[in-house]
Amino acid sequence: MHAKLRSKLERFKSDYKHLRGTSFSHFCCPVLFNDEDVELCKAHIVNLAFPNSSRAWTVQRKDVDSFYGRMFEDDFGAIQYNEDRNLGKTVTDKKLARKFEPKILVDGQPVEFFVARDTVPHNFTPLIFDGDGTEVQLGLKISPQDMLAAVEKNWQIAIDKDVRVATAASLIKAAHLTLFEMLGYRYALSAAGHFVGREVLGEFFLRNRGRQKTEVLQDALSFFREFAAMVRPVESSRTSMKGTLVDRQLLFCKEDRAPIWAYIVFVKISESLHAVMIPTLNEPYSASKFIRFLRDENEAITASPGSFEQDHWAIQKQSIQLSWPKTGILYP
Repeated sequence: MHAKLRSKLERFKSDYKHLRGTSFSHFCCPVLFNDEDVELCKAHIVNLAFPNSSRAWTVQRKDVDSFYGRMFEDDFGAIQYNEDRNLGKTVTDKKLARKFEPKILVDGQPVEFFVARDTVPHNFTPLIFDGDGTEVQLGLKISPQDMLAAVEKNWQIAIDKDVRVATAASLIKAAHLTLFEMLGYRYALSAAGHFVGREVLGEFFLRNRGRQKTEVLQDALSFFREFAAMVRPVESSRTSMKGTLVDRQLLFCKEDRAPIWAYIVFVKISESLHAVMIPTLNEPYSASKFIRFLRDENEAITASPGSFEQDHWAIQKQSIQLSWPKTGILYP
């Protein structure tokens, strides 16, 4: 085992023993909540595929971490490609082309094409394309005569990839591991940690491990429907926010003297900021408030800014009003 991984594992072992009075034998997984002799890994909380993002990591089971990486995080990484900036590269780069499956359309009808490394066959039409600043020759699978006849038609490049389910699953996992890395088993062994870890992430892993990706994604569409309102992109924010993992800032959902019913954890992905709602589930009021919010049409939240300082929460007295739209992240 890598020295840094072993060191962090010992930190978690000490933390667990402090809370429970006895230590685990191997590792108490914050997703499956078991203690088995399995391979562990450095689980990066934000996928390494995202540039300009935190490189912080925590301890995790390799089978769980790899499952979510293969099934969701590779597709989730597609959100970093801005269409205006990477359109040409998406068409001409093999890796991106496999990811996005771009299409060239003429009056809505697809025209097959390929990146031409040599001379384009005479029965096809060569086309010079700007692949993100580098000219690349494409071969359109239509004859030069048909190409000439279609010049005045409507030509489009279509790139259509739905990453909403992958985004939701990846962000819920990132927020869960953010709190685990910050708070250790104080969070993981709480009602909130057990719910997000075992009942959401762990349950989906157990019922889908070993299945083909197409089957997993089909199940994810229905499984994560119930939790769709937990995740939202932040459309406007202070530019100084770096995500809870880095600046330890978050929001506490509460109204007047009522108990806190949820945390809002921020996950910074490259240049974008995302918010994930994690319930507290400390008492019946908090649990019912969170469940109602997931299911009803209310989009207004009262919250107080706060942060985690040393070993305690520091919550500001003033409250702010937030709008939390519930449509579009997974379903219309």
